Amino acid sequence: MKSGKAYGILFLVLLCCAVMAFVETVLEPAYAVKSAIKVVVFLLLPLIFARAAGIKRFNPMFVPDKKRVLPLLALGFLIYAVIMGAYALTKNIFDYTALVQSLSADQNVEPASFLWVAAYISFCNSFLEEFLFRFVSFLKLSHYASRKTAYLFSSIAFAVYHIAMIGTSFPPLLLFLALIGLTVGGYIFDYVDEKGEGVYYSWMIHMFADFAIMTIWYLHM
Repeated sequence: MKSGKAYGILFLVLLCCAVMAFVETVLEPAYAVKSAIKVVVFLLLPLIFARAAGIKRFNPMFVPDKKRVLPLLALGFLIYAVIMGAYALTKNIFDYTALVQSLSADQNVEPASFLWVAAYISFCNSFLEEFLFRFVSFLKLSHYASRKTAYLFSSIAFAVYHIAMIGTSFPPLLLFLALIGLTVGGYIFDYVDEKGEGVYYSWMIHMFADFAIMTIWYLHM
């Protein structure tokens, strides 16, 4: 670790995850309220921390390289196809209908509000998570800690956070596969952002992964 800023970022990310885990699994407010809280915790709180710690907040990391947009779109479609392919191969093994019903109940999502929720998850929620797990806990952390530390912390925190959210809904085997998949996915997101020097890249890929998840969810509503 190069400075106290690295420890500050580590603590900040863990705090944000713990707060949202408490909100989602204990308080369980209405989805709109939970979404508003997540904006405060995953976006505003890190910005306040950055200002207090003297960390530069915005820079070209949020500006996409136009030459890379089409390849990333292609990768996004590939990820969508892979997830849907995995679903097709496992739909006779896992009871996705029961899984979706359990997840809908856990998230307080009704069929009538599904389209709004799906749009929020795919576009807004994905950005909030990429901001915290990629911009803050990877790109910014890598300025003050080793590259290996940033990769491990960001990808593992990303996976564990999601497992904490869905742990009661998934059967053990699917939960384990989800943990591995999310960790690998987090590593890939870190890699494309490192190469592109911005969070726009992982955000686009994240959106397509969420599109696939929302598709599966919709098929079993």
